Amino acid sequence: MQIITTHTGTDFDGLAATVAARKLYPEAKICLPGSVAKEVSQFICVYGKILQDVAVKKVNLDTVDRLILVDTRWINRIGIFRELIGKRQVEIHLYDHHPPHPQDIKGDGGVCQEIGATTSILVHIIKEQGISIAPAEATLFALGIYEDTGSLSFTSTTSLDLEAAGFLLSQGASLELISSFLNEQLTEKQNLLLNDFLKKAKTRLINGVEVVVIVTEIDEFVGGLSLPLHKLIDLRNLEVVFTLIKSKDRTYLLGRSRTPSVNVSEILSAFGGGGHNFAASALIKEGNLKRLEHKLYQVLEDRIEPRVTVSEVMSSPVRTASSVTSLKEAKKILNEYGVEDLPVMDDGKVVGIISRKKIDYLMAHDWGKIPLKSYLSPKVAVISPSVSIKKVQQVMIEEETRRLLVMEGKKLVGIVTGSDLLEAFHGRKKNLRVSKNKENLKNSLETRVPKKVHRILRQAGQIAAELGYRAFIVGGFVRDLLLGIENLDVDLVIEGDGIEFAAQFARALDGEVKKHTEFRTAVLTLPDGFKLDIATARKEFYPGPAALPEIEPASLQEDLSRRDFVVNTMAIDLAPEKFGNLIDFFGGQLDLEQKKVRVLHEDSFIEDPTRVFRAVRFEQRYAFTLEERTARLMGEALGSKALSRLSGERIREELIQILEEDRPGKVIHRMQQLGVLEAVHPKLQLTPEKEKKLDYLVDIFARFQILFSREVKRWLIRLLLLLDNMSQVEVEKFCQRYHFSKEERDSLISGRLEAEKIVRGLSIPGPLAPSLIYHLLEPFSQEVLLFAIAKTRDRMLERRIFHYLAKLKQVKVEIDGNDLKRLGYSPSPRFSQILEELKKARLDGRIKTKKEEIKYVRDNFPLKEKK
Repeated sequence: MQIITTHTGTDFDGLAATVAARKLYPEAKICLPGSVAKEVSQFICVYGKILQDVAVKKVNLDTVDRLILVDTRWINRIGIFRELIGKRQVEIHLYDHHPPHPQDIKGDGGVCQEIGATTSILVHIIKEQGISIAPAEATLFALGIYEDTGSLSFTSTTSLDLEAAGFLLSQGASLELISSFLNEQLTEKQNLLLNDFLKKAKTRLINGVEVVVIVTEIDEFVGGLSLPLHKLIDLRNLEVVFTLIKSKDRTYLLGRSRTPSVNVSEILSAFGGGGHNFAASALIKEGNLKRLEHKLYQVLEDRIEPRVTVSEVMSSPVRTASSVTSLKEAKKILNEYGVEDLPVMDDGKVVGIISRKKIDYLMAHDWGKIPLKSYLSPKVAVISPSVSIKKVQQVMIEEETRRLLVMEGKKLVGIVTGSDLLEAFHGRKKNLRVSKNKENLKNSLETRVPKKVHRILRQAGQIAAELGYRAFIVGGFVRDLLLGIENLDVDLVIEGDGIEFAAQFARALDGEVKKHTEFRTAVLTLPDGFKLDIATARKEFYPGPAALPEIEPASLQEDLSRRDFVVNTMAIDLAPEKFGNLIDFFGGQLDLEQKKVRVLHEDSFIEDPTRVFRAVRFEQRYAFTLEERTARLMGEALGSKALSRLSGERIREELIQILEEDRPGKVIHRMQQLGVLEAVHPKLQLTPEKEKKLDYLVDIFARFQILFSREVKRWLIRLLLLLDNMSQVEVEKFCQRYHFSKEERDSLISGRLEAEKIVRGLSIPGPLAPSLIYHLLEPFSQEVLLFAIAKTRDRMLERRIFHYLAKLKQVKVEIDGNDLKRLGYSPSPRFSQILEELKKARLDGRIKTKKEEIKYVRDNFPLKEKK
């Protein structure tokens, strides 16, 4: 006999899941283990025919060989069916959406997955197996899903729940019927209890989370305790609520949460209860409400994850102006610090605020010299730094504003915007999880970094401390250490004077320093050639789009905030007492985990359009993806022709870096997808044929590196390929636009013609004399030769060119002009002819030694008799 059952106190998800399970186990019987929720009882009373269950008392447990449990894995919630657990002859199948627990029943089959509702799991299987369902069944299944997901609004709701709900609606589920059970009216006793809740609700801020706790006592038990609780949550728009209700010798503890930072199931497990992350309950025999309330607060303090507060997401310090500041000066401040709103203060008091949009509008009318006081918005909405970001959202909605000033008493300490909230809600904002900053990479530095480098980093931290400074490793070194990739390009940022630190460090390590005073940077070269780049922590502002930045000293956080991508904003503290501590203000670790390339600022690509190239390069090098907002901002920058504002040299350098990558094909393909190639030049295209040739070049370069120790300009050959479809005039203009050197320009312009000449000469069928191959190829650079191979992808041509490079090019004639004079020949232009013929004979293998060379000369170039 097969039995399908669920938990006692059956709710709609449990009920729906039993009926859904029967679709998968048609031979099984449904048997509810005990009491059911009041609203479920009402449903069964009217629509019980759909259930077709058997009473518990009619089940002979000895005949059960398979037990299908739905919506629970707790042995103490399945009534008499607990007796079947552990019996060898009974197979247990489990279908449940609750988080796992150490005391869960272990099953032999089924699906357990943390989603919004158990019914969603079963509906997904039903849909996949093509099992038909009646409209009435679809309605019950949807009712179970809607109840446990708060009509698909709880944070536990997943895409699987949404898909299941959509499928059920297509199968005829009635939203009207669902609504009639979910929006049940309170009974008289429940109304009284709701009023009691309203009077006794106390709000306390715990770890930044507003928690409402209700402690009350009732004379007799009221059925459906959760219904007045949900009404209270809806009335007050509450996020987290716990209620202790004593009724005679029992106390009921209910918990509800609408935020992922408060897991009520985990909290109530301390009282022997359980449930979902967002809804749980416990039945407690302890009768002392005071003691239970005290214990509840202790558990809440311990288990509520600290909430992100305004102080963690706000921008600080705030850049301000005075009321007499001119519009032109205000615009400069906005550009300098990359902010959108400018608070105005007089005598330490906020008197108003003005936005970039308003300043731009006024500047367009040539009113730049007019002071701000004439155009201020005097209405300024404020918030405390200790409140949660959810509260910030509420205030912004109420005040109809997208930014709030953060005030600590009468002091302006920050500004928070809607963009800050969006980033915070998605875990993107600086410092959101302080615990991230506590991660220590000391072991990684010891095990993955050479001992010499590790020792240098330790010394750097020590010397900085002696100077009263702080030293940090930043950028690619930190990123690659976390990715497990070797990177010994060490960039140090100093909170203090970076040049003074570099000089002191050089004395300690007997190194040499090259200073760049205008940029506050230095390069330290050690006796063994190892280099460290050292910079003063600084901030940048761009005087205009695509302009080079101007700098001034700043904090580490401000320094990191000017980086190109979030994955490059992490730092490692080198202070002796904090050595190895990871500092991650902006969520770089999260981007590494999610494999995302993300810019920090809305204007990032406008300020520095070269980031377009770097974004694609990073994305393809690490097999990451461009974050959606970043891709959109890139598209907007390209659409505004941001690249045209860059100097030709800067774009040229970025192109060369990409084309020098080991496998640039994917990068170039992605550049074409995003419109970057077209922005560089309308005819710069990567056709499928060119893509194959780029891939082919990877093998050619590998072979070249194995055979020869000399370098080859890989970028030049690849660029020749990309420009191959352009006319000679277009290539010349391309070279002028991007400021290629005369030598590079000559190679790009003549390279195609030279390659065609090579192809024609070497494509002659049949054997070619080595001397012919040599004299054909000798005038051309190795780059043009490799380009000719890639251009044709012809194996015979490849063999002949590599034969020339590996052997023929190395052939030398042993005798020289002095030898010819000793043989009696008079110096004359004839010497060149003799040596040329000797070279040809050597190449063709007709002579091999110096002795044979002498004989060849005497036989073929007889001395003229003297008269």
